[in-house]
Amino acid sequence: MPTLFLLLYLAGNWPQFRGPNATGVATSDAAPPVKFGSPKWKSALPLGHSSPAVWGDRIFLTSFDPEPKKLELLCLSTKTGAILWRRVAETSKIEETHVISNPATATPAVDQERVYAYFSSYGVMAFDHEGKPQWTAPLPMPKTHHGSGASPILVGDLLILNHDAMRDGYLLALDRNTGKEVWKQSYPSTGRVESYSTPIAWHNQLILHRAGVIESYQASSGSRLWSMPENTSGASTPVASDDVLYVSTWNNLGEDDQRPPLPDFKALLKLYDKNGDGVISEAEFPDKLLFTARPGLETIPNSQNYVFFDSVDRNNDGLIQESEWETFRNRVSAMATDHGLLAIRANGEKPVVIWRENTSIPEVPSPLLYKGRLFLVRNGGVATCLDAATGKVIYRARTGAPGAYFASPVAADGRVYLASSEGVVTVIAADGDQLKILARNELGEDMVATPAIAGNSIYVRTLRSLYAFEN
Repeated sequence: MPTLFLLLYLAGNWPQFRGPNATGVATSDAAPPVKFGSPKWKSALPLGHSSPAVWGDRIFLTSFDPEPKKLELLCLSTKTGAILWRRVAETSKIEETHVISNPATATPAVDQERVYAYFSSYGVMAFDHEGKPQWTAPLPMPKTHHGSGASPILVGDLLILNHDAMRDGYLLALDRNTGKEVWKQSYPSTGRVESYSTPIAWHNQLILHRAGVIESYQASSGSRLWSMPENTSGASTPVASDDVLYVSTWNNLGEDDQRPPLPDFKALLKLYDKNGDGVISEAEFPDKLLFTARPGLETIPNSQNYVFFDSVDRNNDGLIQESEWETFRNRVSAMATDHGLLAIRANGEKPVVIWRENTSIPEVPSPLLYKGRLFLVRNGGVATCLDAATGKVIYRARTGAPGAYFASPVAADGRVYLASSEGVVTVIAADGDQLKILARNELGEDMVATPAIAGNSIYVRTLRSLYAFEN
């Protein structure tokens, strides 16, 4: 771990997405509450999906007000929750996002001198802790399908940013003191869409989980060191021990419960051939024939993928014949590649997967490495605990808090905190051979952001509020 990250870690701050180097693990003296009870304070906020970043007595996060289309960096007091200052990112155009996403997704990065905020619609802006402008670095807005998801990180004197896009994406290093470009590394085309993950620093490398690939870059120069192709959407952020990387790869057809069976042509005719002519017209074709499934997300808009008539009718004659349907089924079958949590040892230039676990892989939440174990949480509230050395599944069980999961697990004081989109923060014990639930804290508000832990407090952001719970 670089010296700067070590200093931040010992200081007890939570300086970026998922804390020091995106580990999700608080300092050893942190002791946040198990049962939340009444909050120390609750502050109303504009909409935003960024997580809190904490430095000393200040909290930094970003927001988006959709009515005036205003992007802001906010600074709040850890003591009272009062907004101390707010700064606007002036932009004429706001990026398009998924219906459940938000243009204020990136968590700020903080050091002892400045706070650095990234908006995909604007670029990067830096302020001192009092809100005084330091520098700006406007960037062209990347073209994406669902908006940006990556947060900036600090590595020594460099501010690192995964500025990914459908095309012309790149990894960028800015001088944290001036905002000037130090290096810029364009991404090679993988034939996939943009990724959403935050890089991590590891042995003078930057490890990045992108769509279709896991890559390593030299931190000082941006040169690409190695690349490992994987069938993955590139949504989650890696974690690492001293000698092993752990990357949670996910794709639409990655495991059995995401692969709804498509009927053969005979069964398709029986179900939908209303006039009995032995083919399926567009009027007869069903509106919601599942192509891929996302278990646990059935109530989330645009979460399920259905078969489009035009994707099957290859000759564009307005009818689906048996050959076209079976060609489509075979194509789907060929795409059904297992995803998995990968344990990667990267000595030199050749990364090697030493073990993998293919079941109950989260789409968005990043893995948590804590006390020699890996913790995952999947939609529906399915928690998995694995031995980090061997990949052995210690347990897999439901937490009793269903729904979607977008926030990543965080840990402190021998406990793991799992936050559901329905506003339930489940606290589990980090030890033991079975799932041990210590508390379920129900906030009753939708939640996307990952909680932050600093000292004896945990800061939980819902869609419109920030809570402080203190032990």
